[in-house]
Amino acid sequence: MTKRELFLANLRGEYTDKTPIWIMRQAGRYLPEYREYKRNFTFEQLCRTPKAVAEVTAQPVEILDLDAAIIFSDILLILEPLGVNLKFDPGPTVAPILERPEQIEKYRDFDPANHLWFVAEALIETRKRIGPDLPLLGFCGAPFTLFCYLCGIKGAKDFHKAVKFAINYPEATARLLGSLTDVSLGYLRMQVKAGADSVQIFDTWAGELAAEEFSQWSLPYIRRITDELSKDGAYTSVYIKGAYHLLDQLSGLKANIISVDWRAPLSEAARRLAPKTIQGNLDPNLLLGPIDLVVRKAGAMLEEMAAYPGYIFNLGHGILPETPVANVRALVETVHAFERKKR
Repeated sequence: MTKRELFLANLRGEYTDKTPIWIMRQAGRYLPEYREYKRNFTFEQLCRTPKAVAEVTAQPVEILDLDAAIIFSDILLILEPLGVNLKFDPGPTVAPILERPEQIEKYRDFDPANHLWFVAEALIETRKRIGPDLPLLGFCGAPFTLFCYLCGIKGAKDFHKAVKFAINYPEATARLLGSLTDVSLGYLRMQVKAGADSVQIFDTWAGELAAEEFSQWSLPYIRRITDELSKDGAYTSVYIKGAYHLLDQLSGLKANIISVDWRAPLSEAARRLAPKTIQGNLDPNLLLGPIDLVVRKAGAMLEEMAAYPGYIFNLGHGILPETPVANVRALVETVHAFERKKR
């Protein structure tokens, strides 16, 4: 099987002898080649230069023999066409912060194909670079997470800002989440049309919600996106950090893949999400340790999922910039060497 065939077989829930592996944030600062290449660009310039995006997207696949390429971009680029000021210095800053419902009326409707065309071009350029036999992944931020950043969230200490707005202005919140859903759906459709084999929806902040609030502020909007893309015949994945308490709600989505973080035991996730494909979930912090620990932990995860049809190895969150490349290489080699057999 080609890597693309292997990935898509697991995405469809088919049993294979080998396990595909890719890593969230795999194109980035832990790679010396990325750091050297990026010296020629600001982060914003890099994201908006399709040939440069193709280069850094292909780097980890070519250097580490990973089994999928995910387009290099940022979930917040979709916010700038709304009319807000977006800067990366180095983390993202949105201005003005959403604090009053009347601000929503100033947000502009836009067509992603016109304003985010460089992402589609980057996918096309990346496909030329990596060839037809490797899966190419697109992504977006989920509506609730985009809403959180509009409210000025930079870290967990700020999460109350989003909740404060949502509980004080529920109608405005629902209206904004609906609008963000519309534009996100168009954005993902653009990526699929440009050649993405599958698209992942990142809801970074939804795991901070209790189940009731999640069912109000996040789930309906993710459901609409996955429902509509399913009708299109497109493949989707959903990742929510800290979603162990939300797995039962996620099981009802039409997403093909549910990506779980390291706090959800894989066997428990498989039990609650079956027959969906499971993706994850090595703790990225463990990649900072000795190689033998990485190999042992990965081996245990592979054994745990050896009999499950539809499993894609990944981290439970994005790879850390301090991660030794040798550890990532050992991880990939461990996954590739493992022969799946129904235990």
